[in-house]
Formats: sequence, C-alpha cells, structure tokens
Amino acid sequence: MRNIFTLVVCSVFVFASFTANSQTNKNSSLTKIAWLNGTNGAIKFKPQIKLSGNKIFLAYKSAFGLGVNDEMKIIRQENDKLGFVHYRYQQYFKSLPVDGAVYIIHDKNGKANTGNGQIVSGLNIQVNTNISKTEALNIALKEVPSQKYIWQDNESETMLKQIKKDVNATYYPVPELVLFDKKFSKNASSYKLAYKIEIYSLIPLQRKFIYVDAITGNIIHSINMIQHTDVNAVGVTKYNGNQPIVVDSFAFKQFRLREYTRGNGIITKSTQNGEDYNLAVDVTDDSTFFNSDDVAINAHWAAEMTYDYYLNTFSRNSYDNNGAALLSYVHYSNQYANAFWDGTRMTYGDGNSQYTAFTSLEICGHEITHAVTQSTANLVYQDEPGALNESFSDMFGVSIEFFADTTPDWLMGEDIGTPLRSMSNPNDYQNPDTYHGTFWDTDPNNMDNGGVHTNSGVGNYWFYLLTDGGTDTNDNGSIFSVTGLGHASAEAIAYRTLSVYLTPTSQYYDTYLASVQAAEDLFGACSNEVYQTANAWAAVGVGYPYDNQKVYLVDVTSPTTSCGLSYANVSTILFYNGCDTSLLPNDTISLAYQFDSGTKIYENLILSAVWNGGDSLNYTFTTPVDASALGTHTVNCWVKFGSGTSGYNDSIIGYTFNTLLQQNIDVGIVGFSSPISSCSLTNNEPVAVKVHFFGCDSLAMGNTIDIAYRVNNGTPVTEQFVLPTNMYPSDTFTYVFNQKLDASGDGTYTLDSWTAFNVDTLNTNDMFSGYKVKNPNYLGTTIMGFETSNALDYFLINTKQFSNAFITTQAHAPLSAKGLLMTGGNAMLYLNLLEIPTGFNTWLINEFLSAKANFCVDATTWNSAYLKFDLKQTHGGTLYSQYLGGNINDYTIASNMRILTNNTQIGGTYNPSTPGSDAFVTHLIDLTNYAGTDFEFTFETRNIAKDTTIFIPFVLDNAYIDNVHFFPGPLAVDDTIAVSNISSVTIPVLDNDNDYGISSVKFTLLTNPAHGNVTVNSDTTLTYTPNNAYLGYDTLSYSICYNNDTIICDEALVIFRVVESVDDINGIDVNNVYPNPFKDELTLQYSAKNINSVSITISNTLSQTVKSVTKTLNAGTNKITFNLKEQPGGLYFVTIKTKNSVKTLKVTKL
Repeated sequence: MRNIFTLVVCSVFVFASFTANSQTNKNSSLTKIAWLNGTNGAIKFKPQIKLSGNKIFLAYKSAFGLGVNDEMKIIRQENDKLGFVHYRYQQYFKSLPVDGAVYIIHDKNGKANTGNGQIVSGLNIQVNTNISKTEALNIALKEVPSQKYIWQDNESETMLKQIKKDVNATYYPVPELVLFDKKFSKNASSYKLAYKIEIYSLIPLQRKFIYVDAITGNIIHSINMIQHTDVNAVGVTKYNGNQPIVVDSFAFKQFRLREYTRGNGIITKSTQNGEDYNLAVDVTDDSTFFNSDDVAINAHWAAEMTYDYYLNTFSRNSYDNNGAALLSYVHYSNQYANAFWDGTRMTYGDGNSQYTAFTSLEICGHEITHAVTQSTANLVYQDEPGALNESFSDMFGVSIEFFADTTPDWLMGEDIGTPLRSMSNPNDYQNPDTYHGTFWDTDPNNMDNGGVHTNSGVGNYWFYLLTDGGTDTNDNGSIFSVTGLGHASAEAIAYRTLSVYLTPTSQYYDTYLASVQAAEDLFGACSNEVYQTANAWAAVGVGYPYDNQKVYLVDVTSPTTSCGLSYANVSTILFYNGCDTSLLPNDTISLAYQFDSGTKIYENLILSAVWNGGDSLNYTFTTPVDASALGTHTVNCWVKFGSGTSGYNDSIIGYTFNTLLQQNIDVGIVGFSSPISSCSLTNNEPVAVKVHFFGCDSLAMGNTIDIAYRVNNGTPVTEQFVLPTNMYPSDTFTYVFNQKLDASGDGTYTLDSWTAFNVDTLNTNDMFSGYKVKNPNYLGTTIMGFETSNALDYFLINTKQFSNAFITTQAHAPLSAKGLLMTGGNAMLYLNLLEIPTGFNTWLINEFLSAKANFCVDATTWNSAYLKFDLKQTHGGTLYSQYLGGNINDYTIASNMRILTNNTQIGGTYNPSTPGSDAFVTHLIDLTNYAGTDFEFTFETRNIAKDTTIFIPFVLDNAYIDNVHFFPGPLAVDDTIAVSNISSVTIPVLDNDNDYGISSVKFTLLTNPAHGNVTVNSDTTLTYTPNNAYLGYDTLSYSICYNNDTIICDEALVIFRVVESVDDINGIDVNNVYPNPFKDELTLQYSAKNINSVSITISNTLSQTVKSVTKTLNAGTNKITFNLKEQPGGLYFVTIKTKNSVKTLKVTKL
C-alpha cells in the first residue's frame, strides 16, 4: 500500500492525514477512493473500488477535480498478455480537447487497479473565437513559409491514402480548436483557447505544430515535429555485410526493394539526392544478389530487422500494431547529415564530410521507434517528454542492434562516422548521465525544443544500467550500485513503460513511477527486477532506490520566504522506499537540522503506526528557529533510519528562504515595454513601464500613485494613475503614459522612470534608469566607412545569444581603416544545439547565431535607389577539415550573409569561396522598388563560429562589410521645345536633370530624331535642325549615367514641335518657380504675350496627380500659388501645357 502521512511532532504524537504538500480539495476527495503516489497524478485504487476502468469517471468524476463542463472520453483501449486492460482517456472542456491532458486507468481482473497521467482541474475559459479557422490557417502558413508543402506533393498524398486506407486522407492542415498551455502544466489559468495546426513543408524541410490564439490571432507556440536523427535475396549492405533480405520480383530478372511478407509491406525508395518525394524511384537490381545500392539495401534490411524485433520480442505488428507499411526514402537532399521520422515515413540523408549515409541499423531502429512512440504514449516533442521520446528511440535502436547485429555496442551512429551519443557514458558526447547534472540543457532560447537531444542522456544511461549494471557516483554525489537484468528483462520493462503507462506529457519522475509499476506487472512486487529498476533510476538522479533500511528527505517545506517572520518551525517531507518490508510502530527515525550555520538540532521520530514502502510523511521539528532578522537564511537537514547523531543516509543542504519587512506600501518600476529602437520612431511614441508590487499581502485598488519618466535627464513627465485592481505580492502591470515621447529626431534617448507613492518609504527600488532607445541617423548618400567616432549613430546592431557584430580594424576594405565584422560565437558553448545548414535551410535554423546590422534609408525624394558595399567572407574549413575530414569546400555554408529590405530577403545567400583568401568584392544592389519611401535595410549573418584564441592561427566564419553607400540614380527629365521649320534650336537638356551630387554624368544619345538632324555639342547641349518643310512632332532619346558607374543610368526624351511660327506656341514663358525647395506653398510666375489658356498638373514620383488646375492667363505677368501642405516631403513634377507646348519642371518639398 502507498499512503501519505502527516506527522506534526508535539511531544511525539503521530496521526495519519492526506494533506501533505497542501493537497487541494480535489486530492482530498480522491483519497477516499485511491492512494496517491506522490503529486504527479499516479494513484492506486483502494480495494473497495469495484468498478472497471471504463466506468471510473462516470462514478467519480468530481473526485478527480472535474467540473460540469469537463468530460473524459476513451480514445484507446488496449488488452495485454498479463491480463491488464488499459483505458486511455482524453480530457475535454466544453467539448474541446485539453491538449496533452491524457489519463490512463489500468484494469486488473475487471477492476480499476491503478491510474496515471494528467488532468487539469479548475478550467474556466470562454470558448468563443474571434478568428476563423481559415484566418488561423493563413497565420500558421505565414509562420512556416514553403516552396512546396507536403499536400502539394502527389507522391506523399497518394502514399498517405494507402497507409491510412482512406481515399480522403490528406496532409492538408485542418485547424483544431483546443485548450492549450505551452508548458502543458496543471495550472488551469495558463490555458488559452487556440487553434492547433500541423504544417508540413517539404522545401525547406519543416514539420511543426503551430498554436494560434483563437482570440488575438497571435502565435502562442510552435513545436518542431521532425524527429531526427516477394523473393528471397541477399543484399550487400553498407555497414552490415551480406544480409538476407526480401525483395519484389516485378519483371524477368528485375527486382526492387519492396516486400510484402511483413505486415503491409516494407518499401525502400531513393529521392536521388533531391527533396521531391514525387521524383523518388524504386531501387532495382537484375539479380537476387542485390548490390546496386548498399545505402538503400542497409535501410531496407534494417527496416526488416526492426519489424522482426518488435514482432518477435513484443508481438507488435509494425509501429501501429496493425501492420502499417514501413516506408524508407534514402539519398535525401545533398550533403544532408541526418535522418528523420515525419509521421508517416523514414527519410535518410547521405551524410557529409563528417558522416556517411544515415542508414545504419541502430539509426533506422531509432527512427521507426519514433513511430512506435507516436502510436503509444505520443510523447510531446519538447522538454522532458521530448527527451524521453528521443531516449526511448535510442533504447530500442540499440536493442535492435543487439537483436540483429553480430558486433553490437552501446553507441548511436558509430558506423556512420563519429558516434552521435553513448548510452554507456553519455558524458562522452556532452549529454547528461544525471538528472539536472553535468551537460543538462535548460535550453533557455528554445533552440532544441527544450533540450530533447541532450537530456535524453539521462534515460539512456538508466537503460544501460538496467541492462548491464554498474557502480559509480553520480553528479549529485550519490554512490550507486545497480545489478544488470540483461537485455530481455530491461527491454520488456522499457517497452511496457512506453506502450502502457506513459502519456503525452510524462516527465522523468512519471517514467520512474511507470517503469517500477511495469516491472511489478511483469515480475511481481518486490522482485529483483523491481529493485533494480528503481535503483537504476536513483543512479541517474530520478526517484529513490528500494532500500529497507533507508529513509529519504524529499523536500523542506517551511519556513518559506515571508514578511515579518519571527519564530518558525522547520518542516520536511520524508519518503520510505522499502518494498517487502515495512517500518513498524516504535521504530526510530533520526533527524537533524542546522539554521544559518548554527548549532545542529537533533530530534527522534518514534513511529506510532506502520510505515509502508512508497509512502511519504510530513515531519515538523519541535524546536523553532528565530528567523526575525531581515535577509536570507539557510537550512540544512539530515535523516536516517535508526537512532544516533551520525551516519545519516540522506540530506538536503542549502535550502534558503528570505525574511522580508512586513509592509504593503512598496511599489517601483522594473522595466520599460516601449518604445524600442527602430528606424520608424515618430513624434508620438507611447511610453509604457512595468509597475511592480514588492509588498507582503496586497495593495488595494483605488490607491493613487504618482509616476514619472524623463528623457536624457530632462524635465520629468509626471502623471497620476488610480490602481485598477488589487495588487498581490510579485504582481506587475503595465502603465502607458498619456504623454507620448517625441523620438522622431535621430539619436539615442535615455529614459528613466520612477514611482512616487506618498506612503512608500522604501525608495531604493522606485526607479528603473538607463533604458536606451535608438533612432539611427538617416545615412543619406554618405558612404559609411565605419571610421568615424559616431559611426554607431547611423545603424542598429541586433545580436542573439551566441552571435557578434562590431566595428573593428580587422574588417576594413583596402584604403579603409575600419569595417563591420559579423560572426558567430564560441561554438563549444552550443555544439549540441547546432544544426548543420544544407544551403536550403540556412535561414530556418540556428537563429541563436543571427546577427543583424540595420540601416535607416531616406529615399523619399529619390526616383531610383541603389546600394554599394564591399564584402569579404571567410569560413573555418581549414580547421574543420582537420577534425572532421572532407573537402574544404564543404564548409562554405558555415559562413552565410544575406540582405533584407523591410525584413524581406533580396537575392540569395552570400557565401565565401575559400577559407580566408577571398578578396573584397564590391556589390551593387538595385533598390529602386523602394525609391520614394523610407525603408530599413539589413545585413544578416548566421555564421557558425567566431575566431577564438584557442584556434589561432585559423580563421573561422566571418563577414567583413565596409563602404556601405546608399544613393539615387541620376534623373533624366523629358524636355519639350518648339522650333520653327526654317531654323534650328539649341537645348541645354541637362539643366533640368539631376545628378544628386553623387558624381558627374555622362551623356549618351540613344536614338536620333526621325525628321531632322541633331548635334551633340561639347557642353552637352543639343542643336536640332528640322528637315525642310517638315511640320509636326519629332523626338530623340538620351541617357545619362554616373561617370564612375556606367550601369546606373536614366533615360529621357526630347520632344520637338516643328511649326511655321514659333511665337504662336511659345507665347508663355515661365519666369520663376519659387521657393524651390519649398515647405508648404509653391508659386509659379508666368509672362504671357497674349491671353492664353494653360493647364498645370503637379504629380509625385509615383505618377499620382496631387494638384491639377486650368487657368486663363492675361497678357503680362501672372502668378499661380499652390498649397501642398498636406503632401509629404519629396520630389514633385510640375507639367505646364498650352495649346501647342508641354513643359515639365522639377521641384522639391521639404
């Protein structure tokens, strides 16, 4: 029996209770029908419960904390050979599934025996959506952009229909409305209404679950689901020599890697180093001595052996236990060093310079076991469930190698090159062998789904110890000794744990409990197998070993951080893990504690009742501590079975808590939410700050608090706000000031903010100071050479955890002194997180290596826009090849740079050609699509590693950028002129053209007039003479190009109207256009010889008319004024038309 006791010692009095760890009312109700095995949801039903597992929730729904809107639905029922029936339930709330909330009831002899899993109590969520399924799907598709989605691939769609035996089966995503918490916790308040959408992209390769908030449309979370890593014949395999295989004879002397003697078939195809499954082909041979493709043959044979292992060992018919076909695709992509299960098939790359093809036996077994996990526990692929998912694949991948190979070992991937992992010593490859020990990955930036590939080492080492045994000291300092059970027993325990007891959100501790239960099912209570299962888990820092003579300290539960503490008692939770022996009344438990390094206090607990193995109890020391001093306090505790003041077998050292001043007046600013540095800051930026309550109990709503901010130590902006809700300890809310910040000017703004609560006398935490917001200077047409002291005022640098970007002399171009260096970090710090780019996925992976340099460009007055910059790149191929082998050119994709405008990539990826001897190259980029606008331009790199001292003299993965120059192209403006048919006219065509001060321009005549002759004069004026007697229009075209860059040009027309009398059409002269440039109003002054009608149109650079007027001009001087106050600054064109002529002028609005 597993029970929980609470012992509060006053004298030595013991009483039984089920309120350990402050159990909720739910657990109080549940304890009437079951014993609780810890706090993780595992229970054992009491003997008086006679109901079968399929009726438990009908009778005891409220005992599990379920309300009127909750429902538990059976999603699967499985009967096993031991006589158990396992009912797997999914929790629903208001008819919507609670994602990850799965609970299993295990029947024995027709009665509910045990239960485990997750139930979320207290849900209270409105289930009305603000966005539709279609809107949610569009949001998810934008999150996973693709050149080709899997539902657009006919081969994949056809294969899915065959696998599912459903003509309507499709990969096309259908959003499912669920309740979701990205941590899959039991905290009801953390759950949100969300659409769960599976998006599968083939090019680039991505398969993700996207969770879209059904109210706001924001993406809550995403989970990467790509899980890496018939005729008898003889196949020549790549790694396992000649092996018997079964192939398909489909024509005379024609055989292919298909067979149908196992389940619904084993089919192996080649994608021919492509990524399109539509183009996959059968692997064939003209003989039953199959030797045409050793990589494919290895995958085919490995799939056969994996099928045989599961069938012969566990009577499992393929991964779904229903004969599902095993589909393998080899030769995937180019230089692809990985393998993965995508939910329906296995895919294997050929490796790269470091690894050969990923079709070794244990890797194939690993990938197919992902399919087994998907069909059983369906472990969520993140955090601890994801690590367990990887670990079980390793366990059975290695087990399949021991089943089928003649020279098995405990390494994963040793046949393909450097091993990926070691199960007998995970530390060899930077994986932990102890829970939260050395190499445990907290994955703070979510770069490996919470450390799934690293933290699997804990489960791997448990399985190794359970199989082969071992004696050592773990990272917690605990000495362990495990007697191995051998492969058959260890594999049986692991398989039953995975297939029967685990649920999608199972943690390592759940797995400890489940595997002990599995061992008990298989071998009996208190058997050696049960003992060693628990001992092996304790060896890796999870759970407790079975020992009839040891008591363990689970936790110190008090004192806890509180306000105004004085005397307080030290309370603990004790655990006894004896199996076939109970501790009896009058047995002695010896305990001690030490407070703040003072004198040890010793006490004895004399049991007054039987203490059974697996039960916990609470013990509170009778001697209190004086915790009245403000500050941090430390408690150490010891325990053992038996009397005496030495020889304790367990301890908790360094438990801490704080004594705080008793007060409810302390508030302060702890940070800013906005504004943030940007190219698009305005004169109306909201200032938002985070207000925190540091008090002990609560601060009532309605209190008035003064709050202020200042900019660059200027005059404070002070406002008052009324507290909108009660605030409780550690609450934070955001206050947005009514007075906005004018951040439109270039430069850096330093903001401070503070509270001035009239009763708050604790003022050291009132202010948050030094928050910086940068509005970079617009670069204009100045060349950025990075030498000037204020160079950083002209761009923003944004780096991630392991990337770097800075100005340095190392990065300068020829004739320059400094440049911008963009690179990665110390690769040894993130080696386990690193994904090797293929060239196709460079910008989808390794975001922690992203470095960006953002420039603000004002091209509002430009009719065209260009960028020049000098670039040199290096890569670490020389160093890498010494360690990894292969051709140096393989490593060019370790160094990557791209350019973006307004976050949209322009062009492809820049890579170096050689490790370090590439010269600087000047690149010219046409940005004319962004002319007439303000835009943000970005250089981004994702480079694997920076130069480090330890690797001198090797150069690693760098981008050197210098001489960044944004500029407009020259502007050629059409000219219109009237000419008499009996004379010539000379035109200064360049007078209304514009070189923007970039450089002088070169004039080139492109086409000659058809009805006259033209001469280009030395001063680039044109002289035009019409043909004799010609009347009408004539045209020519010309270009102007910058002299220093002949490919940046513009073209214009010169239009001639040939008439008998030039005075008839040139009766209007434009004397003046002023002011130019102008701010709000523009005046045109004319001289007319006669009364005339004139049409005037003002248009912008997008050819949009902003003003248009027709006027009758009197003889003499005329003025027309236009008000353009509402128009944005920039370049405008004024076109004046009379009956016989057209003239266009250029003006600039400030």
